[in-house]
Amino acid sequence: MDTLSDEFKQRLKKYYAGELSDQEAAKVEREIQQAEAYQDVMNETFEHDELPPGKVGEILKRSSRRARLTVIGYVVMILLMIYPVLMIGSYVYYGFIERANNLIDVSYSTVYITEPNASVDEFNIEYELGLFTFDVYMDLYKQVGNATIKQGEWVVPFRYNQPDFPERNYTIDQPPEEIPQPDQRLLYHPDAGLSNSQNGGWDTLENLPEGTVAEVYVSLERTVPVDELNRVINDIDAKWLWYAIDTGLDAEASGEDTGYLPPIGYPAQTGNNWSPYNFQAPNDEQFMESLKFLAEYEEQATMIARAKWLELDERIAFLEENGLNAYGGVVTGPAKELLKLRDNDDVRAIRTGEVRLWNW
Repeated sequence: MDTLSDEFKQRLKKYYAGELSDQEAAKVEREIQQAEAYQDVMNETFEHDELPPGKVGEILKRSSRRARLTVIGYVVMILLMIYPVLMIGSYVYYGFIERANNLIDVSYSTVYITEPNASVDEFNIEYELGLFTFDVYMDLYKQVGNATIKQGEWVVPFRYNQPDFPERNYTIDQPPEEIPQPDQRLLYHPDAGLSNSQNGGWDTLENLPEGTVAEVYVSLERTVPVDELNRVINDIDAKWLWYAIDTGLDAEASGEDTGYLPPIGYPAQTGNNWSPYNFQAPNDEQFMESLKFLAEYEEQATMIARAKWLELDERIAFLEENGLNAYGGVVTGPAKELLKLRDNDDVRAIRTGEVRLWNW
């Protein structure tokens, strides 16, 4: 008993005195049984030898360490056996009803609808499957002049089917705000307030040198049917890239709880077969299909978008009743050509985006 700790001795005295609870007494009994088992082993091994008490204690400690290591080994082995089973569960979860493909579609469809003049190389979208996690990696591009430039990378991490806030890494000169405030808009509805400081895009465009092309966000004096937009740039050498569509909520640009509500729209140009805006149907029809698809995943789409709200059901209802009318969009062309828009009565304001050397 000299090798026992003082704490154990005290508990042992209380045990024999009946002062321990049932749980504490049971624990002491297990410890006594363990000590007796060790003692039996020692007696069998060294029955003809006499060992000093210190040696016995050392052997007991060593045996106790071995026992703990054995338990740890069993736990690790069990975990190694469970992990592959859980990974199989992850594959089944994301493969069920094509959940993984739907999450990828939600990710890039949100970009096309909420990011003016943004596109995704769908053919090179990558993903990484983890333990009930699914990370989507997308390269984003935009057009400036006749060149397509990479604007950055987005990583959309899903936990089960819920996305966390995306990681956005931009490489362009003017990266957008993570969550813009309503007064930081690039596009303004005709009924939205507009201060003088927000109408200073003409000075920037005027100071650009010859031999440059620019991306310009054009806000109109009134909403017009999409098929009439070309007359706005009919007299200049430029082209539309993206249409901002009036959805009935764009004047205030905020949702029901005053969070930022982004403009939504769709590409003016038809993309390749890997784009959701391909040759299989007109872009306006594919836009409505995308909106209805995203409405089924609005919580996920809102988290992915640089927005606080999307209000897709309300916006879809407005579009189905009123049709597709635009209040502006994104135009590109030679900087000096775009400056001619200042003389156009249909144009209310512009904001200059990316600028590049001549590629027209």
